[in-house]
Amino acid sequence: SSGINAEWPLRPGGMMTAPGGAMRPDDDWFDNLVKPSWNPPNWVFGPVWTLLYFMIALSAFKVYRKIGFSQALPWMVFFIQITLNFAWPLIFFVGHQLLGGLIDILLMLVFIILNISVFIPVEKSAGLLLLPYLAWVTFATYLNYTLWRLNPDASTSHLCYIFSDNVFLCNN
Repeated sequence: SSGINAEWPLRPGGMMTAPGGAMRPDDDWFDNLVKPSWNPPNWVFGPVWTLLYFMIALSAFKVYRKIGFSQALPWMVFFIQITLNFAWPLIFFVGHQLLGGLIDILLMLVFIILNISVFIPVEKSAGLLLLPYLAWVTFATYLNYTLWRLNPDASTSHLCYIFSDNVFLCNN
């Protein structure tokens, strides 16, 4: 079944990481995963991601104030990393793909590092604002990896193509 799940904003990624916000398939897949003892409680993710998104937005705003859109590279890197960020909860929570989520978040880590490296020469404080994001995503990457290792059979065996927030086409 599908519908609104009130816990979605509190899960990894939180309400702001996916288009549609609090919408996600209403299933027990995530709740039934074996989790490590150091897995943070669900309520931690919402406040952490809210603060991180504020810092990401402020970072981008500082770069925009300095160069506008006159340089393509900083913005290409920024938009790739933020797209990978928005894709992760769709791959992980909607697609039930632990390995796919891990691949996405590893790419996201690379692009966050690149993002910091291209923002610092433009506006040092903008790059530094992304360091907590890098730290949290590094932790989230290890958590995703651990969930994948602890739950080898948890990924669904079908591939889903996401057309919009609530429209999926899946091969079984």
